[in-house]
Amino acid sequence: MKKTPIKFGVIILVAVIGAVFLNKYFIKDRMTIYPKSFINFGSSLFIRMENFGGFVGKIKNFNNLASENDKLKQEQKIINNLEAKIDDLESENNFLRRASRISSRLDYSIIYAGIFNVNLAPTGYNVLLNKGAQDGISEGDVVITAEGVLVGKIEKVMQNFSRVLFVSDPEFKITAKVVGFDTSGIARGALREGMYLDFIVQGDEIKEEDVLISTGSDLFPPALIIGSIDHVEINATQMFKKVRIRPAVEDVHLGRVLVVKMK
Repeated sequence: MKKTPIKFGVIILVAVIGAVFLNKYFIKDRMTIYPKSFINFGSSLFIRMENFGGFVGKIKNFNNLASENDKLKQEQKIINNLEAKIDDLESENNFLRRASRISSRLDYSIIYAGIFNVNLAPTGYNVLLNKGAQDGISEGDVVITAEGVLVGKIEKVMQNFSRVLFVSDPEFKITAKVVGFDTSGIARGALREGMYLDFIVQGDEIKEEDVLISTGSDLFPPALIIGSIDHVEINATQMFKKVRIRPAVEDVHLGRVLVVKMK
């Protein structure tokens, strides 16, 4: 019983819309039997229905545009992903070409690796590699760039990653010599100050911008680039000169590296 008024209202609405439709598109200017108020009400209702239809169409169009926009975003993500992969492949190819030159002159096995974290704490410097024991990495292995620049040595090895003692860490030491001269000493890390070259006597020939390389007389391969002389302090009252080094690794991009197997 409660649904009767609703049904009745629907019937009237259909009748009004039908009458207006006939009047607008078929009867037009002919004489009609519909009351003027009836026609006006129906016309107003019909116009509103037409406007509502247009509104519904706009909503559908908006939904289509939104769907198309989402599709374009997904396609752009795919394009960006492909561009990133291409860039990574180009970078890897360039690295391998550079690495092939130095690996050919080193009489050691080489493992390619990547740095994924750099820790420059006040107490020490170290970096993390994405290769570990399962890849053949061992403690004491030496880490260099594709250009032969010394990065550090493997300090600790886990199953799938390893920690590298950076050249600027106070615990890092290596025998070094000046290129073109017999002057040699012990290079040690000095954190923010870079490195120092110890045991250079006052009579040793050394000057700023001289290049230092590894001697190969310790547990490091020879001819690795350590850095350049940044400052030389001479004091006649002291036995040794105070020599500061700027590590070469500070001037290169650290990403892909080579691990030189020392065992």
